[in-house]
Amino acid sequence: MEETEHENPKMVEVVVGILNKDCGSQLRGCLESLLGQSFREMVVVVVDGGSTDNSIEVIKEFMKFDERVRYFVQKGKGTGAARNELIDYVRENFPEAKVIVWGDAENTYKRDYLSSLLRVDGDIVGGINIIDSDSPLSQALWWYYNGVRGEAFVGNNEAVKVHLYEKYRYLPITRTEDFFFQREISKGGVKAQKTRDAVCYIKTVESLSDFVKWERARAKGLWEGSTMTGTTHLLWATYILALSIYVGYLVLTPIILALLDPSLLVPYSLTLLLFSAYMWLKGRTYVKKMRLRTILLFIPFLLMDSIAILSTLLKLRFGSQSKEEKIP
Repeated sequence: MEETEHENPKMVEVVVGILNKDCGSQLRGCLESLLGQSFREMVVVVVDGGSTDNSIEVIKEFMKFDERVRYFVQKGKGTGAARNELIDYVRENFPEAKVIVWGDAENTYKRDYLSSLLRVDGDIVGGINIIDSDSPLSQALWWYYNGVRGEAFVGNNEAVKVHLYEKYRYLPITRTEDFFFQREISKGGVKAQKTRDAVCYIKTVESLSDFVKWERARAKGLWEGSTMTGTTHLLWATYILALSIYVGYLVLTPIILALLDPSLLVPYSLTLLLFSAYMWLKGRTYVKKMRLRTILLFIPFLLMDSIAILSTLLKLRFGSQSKEEKIP
């Protein structure tokens, strides 16, 4: 494990862990927003997943003028391994640390982000994710990062008390380890809180091809995690049911209504329009600058979400992948 050479400052109670792989251009903005926080008594540790771009050079540049920046290159593969290695790093180098704040290299943070998270009493405290993109595709995914009611906890925007890691750890999987972590701790009476004052600006997929790759990577992580936890039956049931509902309502229902009475297609179409309008209006809270045409994408991408994940699960379960088809 390659580590930084700074001596550790005394009594660091807050460690910000940033996961990075080949995001050097965005990592600069991430570090600038963290080092400019109103709360300054922390250390930022970048966990690099073997970047081949200029990420390490960017980190070392920041290390020259701010001793709070650290990094190491992870040994294992995937974000699950990266998180567990950071936990071990914190225990070894900052044994007095009480909180780990998790983030991604693509994120930037409002100036009072850390202070807003840390003032809330909870074992886990999550902030809100604001989509910082003009892409309608990115904007249509606001619900994934926040939940429709704003209740979702995501692994790239939360503060976790270190003592939780004495009992819980992340699954060593490629993606979605935060989903399985949240599901596990929800069974143990952990105090989880959300605050709208902790604002994280995120970048996400902006093209259809990137969306498909992202969904396939998510599906692979879900498959790995459900296999490890013995819940593959629940995973299959969830996505088969979701896809059945979407296909039934979006494809079969209008056909049946047209055969029975074409006039019934009017209220049916209104329900789709109202749903899209609701998602668009609700999403304005979680998108930096919502575009009007984003309203057209919510229903198609909900359907594509289930299709992409279910098709990948089928390949993982029943198909043998060639090197060209291998999921990232």
